[in-house]
Amino acid sequence: MSAGARAACSAIAVLAAAVVAGCAAPVHEYRRIVMGAECRILVCADEATADRAAVAAFKRLAEVEESLSDWMAASEVRRLPVRAGEQVTVSVDLASAIEESLAWSERTGGAFDATLGALTGAWRQARRTGVPLGRDEARELVARCGWRNVRFDPRTRSYAPMVDGLRLDFGAIGQGIGADAAMEAIRAAGVRSALVDLSGDVLAGDPPPGRRAWVVAIDDGRGTTLFLRNAAVTTSGDREQHLDAGGARLSHVLDPATGWPVSTRVQVTALAPTATEADALATALCVMGPERGRAVLAGHPEWTATWSWPDAPVATRAGPPAAAGQASPPAPPGPAPASGPSEPGPSGR
Repeated sequence: MSAGARAACSAIAVLAAAVVAGCAAPVHEYRRIVMGAECRILVCADEATADRAAVAAFKRLAEVEESLSDWMAASEVRRLPVRAGEQVTVSVDLASAIEESLAWSERTGGAFDATLGALTGAWRQARRTGVPLGRDEARELVARCGWRNVRFDPRTRSYAPMVDGLRLDFGAIGQGIGADAAMEAIRAAGVRSALVDLSGDVLAGDPPPGRRAWVVAIDDGRGTTLFLRNAAVTTSGDREQHLDAGGARLSHVLDPATGWPVSTRVQVTALAPTATEADALATALCVMGPERGRAVLAGHPEWTATWSWPDAPVATRAGPPAAAGQASPPAPPGPAPASGPSEPGPSGR
């Protein structure tokens, strides 16, 4: 899809691997399809409390989906006006997503852009048919996009497109927003030890008692293992979503400046305190590359990113060491960390 829209499975390279053996409290597992992808929630609590927390989390995810999903015909984002100057008042959830997205567009100089709905829809159809867009067609669609073509007032939650045909697509940030909302619901239910894995947008809370972290294995070809506590990780790239045409591999990640797929095969793994930050950061950095990306990471010790290129056995890491230290403390005590998903918890669902 794009810097403003990442397909649900594009971060599937991140695998949540919770090491639960020997924990002082049971870890209960819950799975459900939400926001077009499988969501896996691990909750460390007694069964009744864990069940309540999981129900609250999935309820909250459904609310976010009803606001942000471009796959649901009746979702709020699908009902937004597309005629220039037509204004509406949006819900709190949608307003928050718009405000956050515009902030990321400003932060990344437009490399992140949630206004590419017209483009992402066209490229989605291209992947179905196997026929890529023409350059002229892509340029025409770019004219119907652009984060600066949005008029939004966060105080009144009023939204209006400023060009005809502009559509929002939160594919590059929506699942991160969903994961954060699910964790907030879990914490409101009185549980601090939990992990949310929404199609590879992984958000870890406090680790299980007796553990220093949740273990997450990154399927990056290098066997990277992270130890997360109160941190998030997301991987974005063309591994799962791409179009092969005329000998070229066209990524689902689009450059908002051209409307054309990123030409270099690249995968970015981003670490941040929230899933929303990690989600937006990973896709934007695919577009920006290491040189421009370092400017975004500068001044943010809480963010770390690693670029890797599947066609070359090299990787580039950027971000202050403190960021990695927060997300990757020394290996926790107990059994050796897993390199892939562990067996389900005692009360797997």
